[in-house]
Amino acid sequence: MDSSDETIIALSKTKIVLLLLGACVFVAAGIWMVSLGDARIQAQRRFNDPTYVHAVGLASIVFFGACGLFGLKKLFASRPALIFNRSGIVDHASSASAGLIPWADVVGAEVVEIQTQKLLVIRVNNPDHYMAQGSALRKMLNQANYNMVGSPISISATALAIDFPELCSLFDRYHRAYGVAADGDAARHAEHPGGFLEQEPEPEVQLLDWSPAAIKGTVGAGGLGILVLLISSLDLVFHIKVPFWPAFTVSLLPMLIFFLAAPDILPRRMIRPAQWFAIVWYLVLAAVSISLAAVRGFERVDILLVGFILLGAWPCVVAVRRLRLAREA
Repeated sequence: MDSSDETIIALSKTKIVLLLLGACVFVAAGIWMVSLGDARIQAQRRFNDPTYVHAVGLASIVFFGACGLFGLKKLFASRPALIFNRSGIVDHASSASAGLIPWADVVGAEVVEIQTQKLLVIRVNNPDHYMAQGSALRKMLNQANYNMVGSPISISATALAIDFPELCSLFDRYHRAYGVAADGDAARHAEHPGGFLEQEPEPEVQLLDWSPAAIKGTVGAGGLGILVLLISSLDLVFHIKVPFWPAFTVSLLPMLIFFLAAPDILPRRMIRPAQWFAIVWYLVLAAVSISLAAVRGFERVDILLVGFILLGAWPCVVAVRRLRLAREA
């Protein structure tokens, strides 16, 4: 590599919009929970403690509101998320961005998976230096990173314009060219000439490997759209009053299954059947809810709900397409 060698990675606007949608859905759900009257909450068979419901709603507003503000800031950010060059890595990809990480500081890296989301954790020889950088909030996030994964620097591909294997491949290539490997890492280079970070291939059985945030923003938003359409349509068309929490569970079940249908959570033989069940369940509910809404007559707000439902159908279509491509290969 020459002195001009540099790779610039931008943020994916599509991924950020999905994150924003997911955050907006959960903020809206939090506002709805906070607005519920005590009598209505106490009338429920379960989760009938007003203090608990209001606290959960407030926590949802605060947490996902902060996530939404962070996503909005990133949506209009002009600087690159990551830069790889001969000097090091310039990290602006997360809320605890480390800035410039010189290769002289890097002693290794590993892949850590937390709740099905993979992180590229970069080990440095002076973690205290990076934990002491920035504002009080950034220092707190750096310390939390260190406590969780053993390093203040961890990079996710959730909002990047590349996927996680590409991120690891770039780190490997530049670290080999410019990094100062520790003795143990040098031995790993010699033992594994194909790559410093060897990625286990995704199991063939896994149809969908999206991040939790992307699943919330699509299947989660669609599930809430189904929930509202089903409850209102069954009431108006058939005069059936469906209890909220059973309807909530039924509508959000596909999202939960996609969370759980991962190699580290379920046995390999169960992943594909579970994801197929989630796909069929979601598409059937989507068709039923939209059909019932058409029977009772669409209102203006229903158009937005149908948009959420169609957004939730996207990962289902992606999963089916991946299965077809795998069979053709």
